[in-house]
Amino acid sequence: MIRRLLLCLVAGGAGAVPGGAAAEPRPVLVQSAPGRFEVAASDPTVAHAVAAAAEEAWAHLAQPLDLPAAFSSPVFVRVSDRGDASLTDAPHRAVVEPGGVVTLRLPFGAWQDGSLHRALIHGLLTRLGVAWFGGSVVPVVPRWLEVACAAWWETRLNPAQFDAWRQRAAGTTPPGIAAILDWRREGPPPLRAREGALGLFLFLQAESGRDGEWLHLVRRLLAGMDPQAALAACYPGRFHGVEAREFWWQTGWHHHSRVRALPVIEAAESRWLLSALARFVFAGPEASVDRLLPLAAVLERRAEPLVAAEIARRAAELERLVPALHPFYRNAGLSLAEALGSGAGPKEAAKIAARCAAFAQDWKAGLDLEAAANAALDALESRSAGRDGSDPG
Repeated sequence: MIRRLLLCLVAGGAGAVPGGAAAEPRPVLVQSAPGRFEVAASDPTVAHAVAAAAEEAWAHLAQPLDLPAAFSSPVFVRVSDRGDASLTDAPHRAVVEPGGVVTLRLPFGAWQDGSLHRALIHGLLTRLGVAWFGGSVVPVVPRWLEVACAAWWETRLNPAQFDAWRQRAAGTTPPGIAAILDWRREGPPPLRAREGALGLFLFLQAESGRDGEWLHLVRRLLAGMDPQAALAACYPGRFHGVEAREFWWQTGWHHHSRVRALPVIEAAESRWLLSALARFVFAGPEASVDRLLPLAAVLERRAEPLVAAEIARRAAELERLVPALHPFYRNAGLSLAEALGSGAGPKEAAKIAARCAAFAQDWKAGLDLEAAANAALDALESRSAGRDGSDPG
């Protein structure tokens, strides 16, 4: 996750014309990372907030959607100015333009409410469909998949939300699988639609094996195939007939709502998220290339307003993340939080250096623990395969 702070554009947009007259607001462009999202807004605060949310979406959905490292062109997000009535008929709009360019238009207030997550996911799924099928095909984003991805994102930000879902789902009958799959944008949602969408999202991924049934289903759905026909085609042999399909779905629903699981992020994802929060890449006003700055060097420049704002944003994100980090990386998360909380000024330099060193040490310990655990599991699997004569691959 690379945060590009386009200081030159922000400074330019905040300036005033000679003579004291108010300058016309100029769009501020913020790129979350090359080939992912590019956000344009007249307000720098809005642009950075949307870009941060966009990169967060990428981080949490990269694994379930098998996202590439980057697309050939980003999702272009355009936030409307206050008072723009062009989106009064919809909370957002994703458009595939000539050449396969995907533009997501947001009304001004969307960045402050829950619709931002769904809008960014809609744009991301649309861009994924263009990457798969080319610019001549306009992807169809199922409503249930958009809602499920947003719910999954929220459970990764706040693991207590997943526990809440399990408590609501336990002992209850889920919405019918056909009602979820056929949920239309223009129609009313099925009963308990959000809970059902998240449950189906979890269940279908768990049912997917080496043949990649889940991703084949997502691909067919984005291509516009009938959802029920796509499910039958991508999960062959799981059910025969409508009643058997419903029984299959309800069995999975009850399993996932009752299974005992700690609400923590896996070690690999914890490592990825912490690495992103500790990585600072800046583009200066005259720089021709991005610069990766050491954590200590960034913290020593905390007195600069834009740097301070970015550090504060990351500290707030890390505060939500620490309780969910894998135990291997919990200490690294705590030491990084302490480093990000360092004060500004020359007298803080020694403290900053010590805290960054502590983070580096805890980070290395986490890497060593993860590597040792993986090696032990691989060795155990090899011994088991040797005893039963099976192929460990």
